[in-house]
Amino acid sequence: MDSDSARDAKIRLAVFETCRRDGSPPTVERLMADLRLSREAVESSLDRLDLAHHLKLVPGTHRILMAFPFSAIATPFRVVLKDGRSYFANCAWDAIAFHPMLDEPIRVESYCFECGGPIAFEIGDGRVTTRAENPPVVYLGLPAAEWWQDIISTCANTMLFFSDAAHFRSWRRSHPEAQGADLSVETVLKLSEPLYREKMELGFARPSRDQLIQLFQDLGLRGEFWRI
Repeated sequence: MDSDSARDAKIRLAVFETCRRDGSPPTVERLMADLRLSREAVESSLDRLDLAHHLKLVPGTHRILMAFPFSAIATPFRVVLKDGRSYFANCAWDAIAFHPMLDEPIRVESYCFECGGPIAFEIGDGRVTTRAENPPVVYLGLPAAEWWQDIISTCANTMLFFSDAAHFRSWRRSHPEAQGADLSVETVLKLSEPLYREKMELGFARPSRDQLIQLFQDLGLRGEFWRI
């Protein structure tokens, strides 16, 4: 690992550890002080981490907006741990992904995009532990190839929860132009495993394109929507 890569790995982990501990990401100055690095070194690492999709900076700045799945701002997606700590997630998918990343039970609290009603369910031991006759639906509004074209908009506007299949169908009837995919929480949990489960480790690496394609295929997610 070259010097830039080693520094990037340390900064990435420091960002995630701070998010987990404090509920919000560190500033450039905090990283400078904690890691004894220059501003230039920290900012250049953050730029590379943004480019590599480990995090997303506020455009035009070096302030961290997203350290997937952590959100630096309030969103409709909250994750609560058994000890009472809570975090905002960037989207419905990220909320679910807290479980494999932290490897502990979580409670997801959100809202139905169709009616605004509350949604809550629990995940533990790699599965949804809340029994529901009509479980929530996760909607991904953009094809996989478009997710990273504008990840802020993708997370904020196109990765959503619906209370159940009936609410989703109702919304779909009034939005016939919508061409996204509706998934169960369980399927999104399986999608999250290889993407998030080692994020709290120094050597974390995002899955390759080929690995993602294989993951989609293994889960039966085929067709033009899932092409990357």
